[in-house]
Amino acid sequence: MRGLVLGCFLFLCAILTRAEDTPGSLQRIDGGFAPRGASFEVVFEFSDLKLEQGKEGLASEWSGPNGVIAHLEVCCVKWPLGLSDGMLAGARLRLTNPTANPVHTTLSARIVPQGKILALAFERHAFLVEGRPILVSDTPSRGAILADSPFSSRPLIPQDRAHVESAKGECRGEMLFDLTLPPGQTQTLGFISPVQLPPASEPDLDFYRELSVDKLFAEAQKPEAEKQQKP
Repeated sequence: MRGLVLGCFLFLCAILTRAEDTPGSLQRIDGGFAPRGASFEVVFEFSDLKLEQGKEGLASEWSGPNGVIAHLEVCCVKWPLGLSDGMLAGARLRLTNPTANPVHTTLSARIVPQGKILALAFERHAFLVEGRPILVSDTPSRGAILADSPFSSRPLIPQDRAHVESAKGECRGEMLFDLTLPPGQTQTLGFISPVQLPPASEPDLDFYRELSVDKLFAEAQKPEAEKQQKP
């Protein structure tokens, strides 16, 4: 009997371990997200807003002495890609200025290696690895700064197009946004990241440009029964 209980326990542990390590699921991190099984994570950081400690150990809100508040939402949804379905992540950063004065801030959307990134490129407000988009912004940026290691020299001015390579797989980059919020106004920035693509399906940058981040969130918020209904 004791052996049977132990065997069931080990079997359950194996199932849970496989579920946690399944590529394509989305992992929340402080101020960003990371697709499980991917070689990178996405981290958002503001120049003058402080990331608040979350009650459940994960932080997704920023605040500043000028009264500006920023909130991050992240979703992961199944989406048709060619003849099959893939998994896409959507991220929305919503900034609110409740004050009576305009507020200026700078946002950095960083790609940080969580494995090896041998080559990283930036163009048209998107990061790409081996020609495949990994983070696409729906808002024009000031450009990006790329580096081939944490301590290497890097350009002081963001570039519209850039490319770096690293034999050690330490490529990283940050996309910069200069934001001005009028008094009492809210601004939302959206980002799309492919989490898991079906075989033989490589959507190009134009595909993600035409896809609305709000549509991803609308799909994520549908009841499960409605998602499973066939058209």
